[in-house]
Amino acid sequence: MENFLKRYKIVWIVVLAVVLMAFFFFFPKKSLEEKKEEAVVATTKEEILLENSYEIFDVPFIPQAPFAEWNNPIFQDGCEEATSLMAVSWARGKGLNEEEAKEEIIAMSDYQKKEFGEYRDTSSYDTMERIIKGYFGYNAAEVKREIVLQDIINEIEKGSVVIIPANGQLLGNPYFTPPGPERHMIVIWGYDANSGEFIVNDPGTIRGEKYRYQEEILFNAIRDYPTGYHEPIEEIEKVMIVIGRE
Repeated sequence: MENFLKRYKIVWIVVLAVVLMAFFFFFPKKSLEEKKEEAVVATTKEEILLENSYEIFDVPFIPQAPFAEWNNPIFQDGCEEATSLMAVSWARGKGLNEEEAKEEIIAMSDYQKKEFGEYRDTSSYDTMERIIKGYFGYNAAEVKREIVLQDIINEIEKGSVVIIPANGQLLGNPYFTPPGPERHMIVIWGYDANSGEFIVNDPGTIRGEKYRYQEEILFNAIRDYPTGYHEPIEEIEKVMIVIGRE
């Protein structure tokens, strides 16, 4: 009986050895060079996916009604102030919280009313001149006119943020109170070439941080509007405000 058990153990050891040898024969370990080649291929694939996709980090977000006081005209019509605040805060490397944003939006509105007699609905040029350069004293901003879609992508690629005026009713944002704002402004700070989407901070909703709009939908919605409360819009002009770091 003892001899049988010994032979039984020997047989199992031999079988196990054969199985292990077969495993290493048919499934050899990858060499270091093979692993390096695979890593290069994976990296190349990732680079292809990321090609022409750009993102600017640390752009703070704040809704134009930081404490949801949408019935207050200052906040209801505060998209120009909110987008300017986000862009300039990014350019100066500053963060934002709700209380600071509320105080700044009120102060911007008071400043414009005192200096120009009106704070609601400022055109792209007046948003730049009155708010970004006038109130904030920040000069690394420029209005560009007759733009095409690629112009926006190019500015994001360069590391600038872009503010665009838009007909908010064409954006199709489900978080807007229907039908959406006719006169609106948005901060664009990213572009995803794989999905064809712009990444934005939209102050018109509390859910506007890192919101994505399809590129064609957003570009079609771009439309400048005149300064003055709900002045008629007589033409569709594609413009953007480009803000860089000084």
